[in-house]
Amino acid sequence: MEIYQLQYFIKTAEILHFTKAAELCFVTQSGLSQQIKKLEEELGMPLFKRIGKKVQLTEAGSVFLIHAKKVVENVENGKQAIEDLNEMIGGELRIGVTYIFGLLILPVVNAFAKRYQNLKIVVEYGTTEALEQKLMNNELDLVLVITSHEIDLPVQKVPLFTSQMVMAVSKSHSLAVLDKIAFKKIEEIPLVLPGKGSNSREFVEELFARNKMKPKISIELNSIHALLQMVHDSDFATIVAEKALKGWDDLKAIQITGVPTKRDSFMLTIGSYQKKAVKLFMEEFRKSI
Repeated sequence: MEIYQLQYFIKTAEILHFTKAAELCFVTQSGLSQQIKKLEEELGMPLFKRIGKKVQLTEAGSVFLIHAKKVVENVENGKQAIEDLNEMIGGELRIGVTYIFGLLILPVVNAFAKRYQNLKIVVEYGTTEALEQKLMNNELDLVLVITSHEIDLPVQKVPLFTSQMVMAVSKSHSLAVLDKIAFKKIEEIPLVLPGKGSNSREFVEELFARNKMKPKISIELNSIHALLQMVHDSDFATIVAEKALKGWDDLKAIQITGVPTKRDSFMLTIGSYQKKAVKLFMEEFRKSI
């Protein structure tokens, strides 16, 4: 049994299409099929069942997939551990972040890139759920999220900070004189909110529903920078995590009362071994906040 055979099997199991799997593995379809057949012969059981043009995992295939992924992950971790011994921090560091980390992460990324010039850093923005799934699929090395739901193993979480949800307005807004506002009062204020699907939007929507409120949501924006710029330039208000306002000195954060607004943030990783770049970045980011 060879590692490349396991890789062929895993890719085919993920997309359930021999031709496409072969293309993604950079081999011919016949070559991929032949190696999977050898794997099945060695295991003594079929891993796939073919119904016309459709491909499905057998029960044995589903069981073997779990173990094959662990074997490949362990081999990759071993290779990374040996590379780390060289003290040459290179390769690729893939970081996923939710909107709150937009301005928080950039100075750390900049300093990190200057210090480790052989390292390529990829930063991907997304919703908490989407980023967690990419972490589980090994498409990301590290994820920074703010969330109110439980995070289960095999994801490892490191607490970062707690941030309150606040109402933010321009300092020229008539409400900027306030330091606090009752959540019920927000129903009367035109809002700009993050797009549906974001964890923060879902958190706010739950508060609205729980309090039987019908807010005036005038605009939805998926970009937090665009959202805060809109608030800065208009009479709209928004509801965001207070940490997201870092650097926006012309916006006023107004404390929301009457509902729980505390949310926790975490760094998420997966797997027992973390490559050196991940550990170093985690240390640097924690120092910066």
